[in-house]
Amino acid sequence: MKKVIIYFLMFFFTNNTFGQRSERIGYVNMEYILSQMEDYKTASAQLEEKVNKWKSEIELKKNEIKKLKDSLEYERPLLSESIINYRESEIEFEENNLYDYQTKRFGVNGDWVAQEYLLIQPIQDKVLNVVEAISKQKKFDKIFDESADAIMFYSEKKYDISDLVLKSILRNEKIEKLEIEFDDEKKDSLYEKKKELLEIQKTQRVQEVNKKRELLLKQREEKRRAYLKKRDSILKLRKEKKQSKKS
Repeated sequence: MKKVIIYFLMFFFTNNTFGQRSERIGYVNMEYILSQMEDYKTASAQLEEKVNKWKSEIELKKNEIKKLKDSLEYERPLLSESIINYRESEIEFEENNLYDYQTKRFGVNGDWVAQEYLLIQPIQDKVLNVVEAISKQKKFDKIFDESADAIMFYSEKKYDISDLVLKSILRNEKIEKLEIEFDDEKKDSLYEKKKELLEIQKTQRVQEVNKKRELLLKQREEKRRAYLKKRDSILKLRKEKKQSKKS
């Protein structure tokens, strides 16, 4: 990135001198702000893990190619020209593959750039949105990034809004977290109510089943008693008839 040298002098002149108000300029330290954000730390760690994995794969391939080269040099006196040419073409092929892989991972449009954009850019955009909002609120005309290539030879602390930006971001994140927790609590509350209702319905169904069962048992018992009564009556009548015949 092209370096911009800024002779940064905080002198403000009255409207009478220039016929217009002077620019109000502030600055932030993006590196400091991002380093304090948990989302940024997590995203950076994820990106670093991927980058280290890619670098390890590249180093492993380099070592394999080196072994091929060393082996060829050691065996060269014993090999025919055609075999040497074949081995050299094999090494060249592996080197080209390695170059393509390095370009794929770390080229201008490589995976590193793409992953950095996917993981880091949304967080940086969040910071920039807060910077813009505070700049408008505090009526700053320009905000410079102290950690970027722009060099400030002098700046007063009162124009540094880094902590203000960070507090605003952390406050918003805390509010979002509380809202999520509140939503979870509401979900848990609804779940408990639904669970309680299901238990009540289950109890009611059990009670209804028990009532029907008791009624059925009662009806069966009444039928059994009626049958026994009728049977006893028939047996008694038969007995009486037998006795009357004997007499």
